[in-house]
Amino acid sequence: MILKLAYKNVISRRSSIVIILFVSFAVCLFCVANALFDSTEQGVQTNYVSSFTGDLIIRPTGSFQLSLFGDETPITGELTELPRAVPYTDLIEYITSQDNVKAAVGQVSGMAAIEHGSNRYASYVFGVNGQEYARMMTSIHILEGQPYEPGQKGVMLCTNAVQKLGVKLGDTVQFVVTDGPYVRIRAAPLTAIFEYEIHSEIFDRFAIADPDTVRSLLDMTDTMDQQEVYIDEENMNLIDMDMDIDSLFDDAGDTEFFFDETWEDDLADFEEIEDLSATQASTYAEPQPYISSNSWNFIIVRLTPGTKADKVIKKFNRYFKRKAWPVQAVDWRHAAGSTALYLYWMRIIFNIGITIVLFAGFIIVNNTLIINVLDRTQEIGTMRAVGAKKRFISLECMAETFMMTLSSGVIGVLAGIWGCRLITKANIIFHNSFLIQLFGGDALTIFVTGGNIAKMFLLVVVLGIIGWIYPVITAVKVSPVTAMQGAR
Repeated sequence: MILKLAYKNVISRRSSIVIILFVSFAVCLFCVANALFDSTEQGVQTNYVSSFTGDLIIRPTGSFQLSLFGDETPITGELTELPRAVPYTDLIEYITSQDNVKAAVGQVSGMAAIEHGSNRYASYVFGVNGQEYARMMTSIHILEGQPYEPGQKGVMLCTNAVQKLGVKLGDTVQFVVTDGPYVRIRAAPLTAIFEYEIHSEIFDRFAIADPDTVRSLLDMTDTMDQQEVYIDEENMNLIDMDMDIDSLFDDAGDTEFFFDETWEDDLADFEEIEDLSATQASTYAEPQPYISSNSWNFIIVRLTPGTKADKVIKKFNRYFKRKAWPVQAVDWRHAAGSTALYLYWMRIIFNIGITIVLFAGFIIVNNTLIINVLDRTQEIGTMRAVGAKKRFISLECMAETFMMTLSSGVIGVLAGIWGCRLITKANIIFHNSFLIQLFGGDALTIFVTGGNIAKMFLLVVVLGIIGWIYPVITAVKVSPVTAMQGAR
């Protein structure tokens, strides 16, 4: 009964069509704006995750916040020594044992001047396993050469960095670090030239080098994982401080050395032992398998497709806290540090501007809904005069308002999806490097997600509640006689 009456009232009034179209336009505009924001966020995230941050990183805890570029607070005079991720072996074992972890690799980070001949520029140096890192970062495409192998010295540079330095494959590049009054210089050959899938001026400053060279450059001493050592009670006596040292030689005696007729045979045996020792020494002098160090600043983690990084981060941090390990897991944005922070704030400012414009529009929409109810004060008074209760009138007005707002929501969302497709098909190309970084690509691609649609319908429901509750409460408070006379 109420729904049927509400439907007839909506259809019979021309003002309802104006309200529906107005709300639909606002919803469509808001839908396109949200799709644009979500698409740019997804574009930047995909670009950074596949280029250098991974889905998440494990970093040491400390008094200052760390990104993959190290301590980004202003420093003067000397380098800030970055803490290590310990216990590294246990961390890697735990991380790689998780089903939703695709790959993990350690990283040593630092800043240095990279030079070749007279060419020189500042760069961020990432000390990583070259082969694992190249497989892990899918945005890296090798153009010439190949990643250095474990234990091999090498540097990998992007094409723009190669052009700045004027180097070619196989040339030696130098890294220079100033640490107070000291200067450290290390060199390594260029083993690979690559390019990123999406160009960014920030990425041009990355130099990927073997971790041993970076550790030496940063004067980073090797460390061992913290392990507990247990000594049984029997062996504890060996380090008893009350033990008499002289008692160790109670059984010792004097021996006179003399030569007899067998001394030549003994000498021959000694020479055989000497030859055998020389053979063993030459065997040990042969190259041994490369043993990776446990000294790393960060662990970069890639997850299997479809895995929610937030859930994995919370799980890791709970485990680290239980184990009392001085590390924490953070997302890709914290891993990128200030390089992604200014993009984030630019989008926030852009969002605020659009929201202010849309908010002003929704105020107009809401006022229209309120006026629509208040204009019916005389009709409401007549209904009350013939016996309609306040509850019936409230439900009937609520049904009318929600019919208009929900219809507007459906029309607005469909129009928003259609508008997003038109914008994507327009193939808008960016040539400005800042816009490329801001939108995560050189082409504008936007799409409406299920979350966007849910937000739009939540918005129209809120509009419906606001546009119904206040005017109806005001209208039903008026006496039937006064309402029939046209009072508001």
